[in-house]
Amino acid sequence: MAVGTIQRSVLTDIANAIRTQNGGTDTYLPSEMAAAVLALDGTKAGTPFQATPGTGAGVISDAVFDGIADAIRAQNGLTETYRPSEMASAILALSWDVGVKMRAILLADGTLEFNYRDGRSSDVPGAVILDAWEVDPAGYSSASARPWDDVKLSVTRAVFDGDFSGGGLANASYLFHGLENLVEVEGFEELSGATSMNQMFVSCASLETIWADGFTSSATSGSLMFSGCSRLVGGQGYVPEQMDNHNELNYGADGVLTDPADDRREWFRCFLYADGGLVLTAAAEPEAGRELVSSGRLCANARYNSVGYQPWYDHRHDVEAVEIAADMAAYDHVNTNYWFYGHQSIASVTGMGNLCGVREMQHTFNSCSGLTEIDLSGLDPSSFEDLAYTFGGCGSLVTIWADADWALPSSGVSGFQTFYQCASLVGGAGTTYASSRAGYQYMRIDGVGGAGYLTAKG
Repeated sequence: MAVGTIQRSVLTDIANAIRTQNGGTDTYLPSEMAAAVLALDGTKAGTPFQATPGTGAGVISDAVFDGIADAIRAQNGLTETYRPSEMASAILALSWDVGVKMRAILLADGTLEFNYRDGRSSDVPGAVILDAWEVDPAGYSSASARPWDDVKLSVTRAVFDGDFSGGGLANASYLFHGLENLVEVEGFEELSGATSMNQMFVSCASLETIWADGFTSSATSGSLMFSGCSRLVGGQGYVPEQMDNHNELNYGADGVLTDPADDRREWFRCFLYADGGLVLTAAAEPEAGRELVSSGRLCANARYNSVGYQPWYDHRHDVEAVEIAADMAAYDHVNTNYWFYGHQSIASVTGMGNLCGVREMQHTFNSCSGLTEIDLSGLDPSSFEDLAYTFGGCGSLVTIWADADWALPSSGVSGFQTFYQCASLVGGAGTTYASSRAGYQYMRIDGVGGAGYLTAKG
């Protein structure tokens, strides 16, 4: 099928526009023009040859002009349609991001890539670039000042390429502020020279990992750097506090960074089903035939320190039964801080004995007002370290079952108000709750060594 009669001058204009953009002297058959447009990258080889428009006309296939139009759209990212007579102008209007500069590049897979080089390009294999912005060497005074602020919810991953540090960015403040769906950052070592990091990750509620290989901090300021990062876990299990700053940019027991060669974290999966069952498991996939409401993962040895980090948190009032699967015994160090805080509909918890090496149980069942009993049999308490408010606010809790040989560590354990306001609680020998007996010391079998709130099972 043909377009019809096309003036020779139209094709000459298109060829001249291509040569203007690439600085070349090549001549093009109509069938070669689409490929020539796609090859344009803003690089000009020299003084372009400009042919004199001839006279006459001919018949050209639709496919030729469809191909040229597709190539123009691929270059400018628009959805416009072009008549043959409009194509030369559209080619001349093309522009490219050229020159050596720091760039933030948004990829189709949700990656925000940072690099420092000549021209717009990506190190991610198979990357499709959606947009790119120059990074201001002076940094930003607010989150809204960033040129990528309008797409912040599209970002799930950030990557600093190995050349980024060459740009000399000293102010990294607000760089990721409000990127609520950002899960991980790679190549953070490229920011070793940055001195200011104020509010850098504020409200990055999905952020789990900051990967850094050989980071050496130059930061002198970093106020509220991790505020709202309740899921962020450092390589040794540290979870930042709301007021933490640049001082936590390290790999230690109180650091937020993770060395790719020394990641000590262990992750398990969480599946909340429509029947109200919440299953914590090492299995990667949910149960077949069971309707899934929410899923995600948690770090077994993380020291979580606030509510809201749980993948199912927005559905917490739908949780009626908790199952800790047998395969959770594969983890040799577990902290249960805030796991079920405020889950008022929980009526049963099974599988606590499948947890090994439990150290911290801060607020684990705090405000589980619907819970009347819980079975801790099989759970080894010898590794306990912090039992603060473990059962705080469990006003309906009557019975806590445990093995007859249950014994807390002789030292190294603490726990303020472990049984705060557990007004219904009764130990196996008849000890009833009193506000003066609310500390961790009463997490023992009632009558064995003194008053306690636990009841020996079997």
